[in-house]
Amino acid sequence: MEQESRGFGLILKQRCNWVNCGLAVMAVASMIPAGCSAKHKAEMRQGTFTHVFTPQPPSFLTGPTALLLTNLGAYSARLEVQGDSSSGGQNNSYGQLLGEGSKLLYAPQLDENPDARRQPGGYTFIWDTTQSKGYVLSEALQGYAPVSAELHVTSLESVPGGSPAQRFSGHPCEPVTVIAQTADSTAAFDLFRATDLRGFPVRIQTRSNAIPVTISLSNVRFEPISPEVFMPPDGFTLYPNPQAMADELAARQHNLRRRSSPGGPPIQELERHY
Repeated sequence: MEQESRGFGLILKQRCNWVNCGLAVMAVASMIPAGCSAKHKAEMRQGTFTHVFTPQPPSFLTGPTALLLTNLGAYSARLEVQGDSSSGGQNNSYGQLLGEGSKLLYAPQLDENPDARRQPGGYTFIWDTTQSKGYVLSEALQGYAPVSAELHVTSLESVPGGSPAQRFSGHPCEPVTVIAQTADSTAAFDLFRATDLRGFPVRIQTRSNAIPVTISLSNVRFEPISPEVFMPPDGFTLYPNPQAMADELAARQHNLRRRSSPGGPPIQELERHY
């Protein structure tokens, strides 16, 4: 299910040549994994409205789960998040994850569902767990905005898992339970560490959340990553916050609609670039 992507491929080509692959960067809108949960309206002239979504990092980056994905060596992996929504449906997302030290980069993969086109922008998320902050990058805008989180994990405790050894994605795994303590809460996770991948967690399941979430990682590759990958690319425009990027994107979409004429290219073709 890997897919070519201009956005993430462009970022890598601009900053390093460590891997020959293209990765998708269009954010999939869903409450838990996609990172575009805050709906934002930008009011335009003549009383019309353009609907866009204010991009925010997915919760597995800004919460305790991120610590389980760091300090594993330099790696790339395909990540899939599966979770039940509060309405009884499924909230799923998948994309490419890069990690090195305390830093992570998540590029959600383009969803083939036409509804995903309602959340354009080509967003990629960078996060540093030691500083609890990062960036939202937009390929469409060639811009980025800083983001931060108040959540800070005070301790992590690992205990042997109660379930027997299992296999996930073809890898023999040892189960372990990790308890993450924050200033005002405790979160528990069941990890399955692949013994043939340096103990890399190929499956993470929440135990204490009201909405259960399972994170699966596959196609794990260990290889050097340029530090520049975890920084905004040179030439990208700095926006004060993700909402400002959403406003700008809405304005551009609105202008495209106004310029579109019956004899010109379809609006959808124009909006592919945004």
